[in-house]
Amino acid sequence: MSIIGTRKRKSKERSGETKLYSIRRLSCDNCSKIHHELPDLLVPYKRYSSECIELVLSNPSTHDIPADESTLYRWFDWFNSLINYWIGCLISIMLRTNQENIP
Repeated sequence: MSIIGTRKRKSKERSGETKLYSIRRLSCDNCSKIHHELPDLLVPYKRYSSECIELVLSNPSTHDIPADESTLYRWFDWFNSLINYWIGCLISIMLRTNQENIP
């Protein structure tokens, strides 16, 4: 991967404040596709921080995230549509790291 520049990315925080991040743009040396290097606090294609999304998904009735109900519904729908994929990824990681006997 080669660094080809940066781009700006906005994210809404738990307080309702919008933060601006500078994200590195990378070009694949093999296929020439462009990728963006996202930190853990950002979720691809989502405008709220990962902390906000995690709080809503883990505590649906007791959260204080400043988002519309339609946004919260889309987050639940998105999460439920990918849950089997994520479980498969976690099982694969567990098997590859020889951790079959974890309780």
